[in-house]
Amino acid sequence: VLVTIGYTFIVTFVIYKLVDLLIGVRVKKEEELMGLDLTQHHERAYTVLE
Repeated sequence: VLVTIGYTFIVTFVIYKLVDLLIGVRVKKEEELMGLDLTQHHERAYTVLE
């Protein structure tokens, strides 16, 4: 069981690092401040309060 947990952790970590290097796993700070609905979908999700 411990070998399986260790193997799974290592493989998952390697995959995570590869994805982070190739496409990134976080959005840019500017996009986060603008709102992900606007930057990812090009529309505002919550327009009721405007």
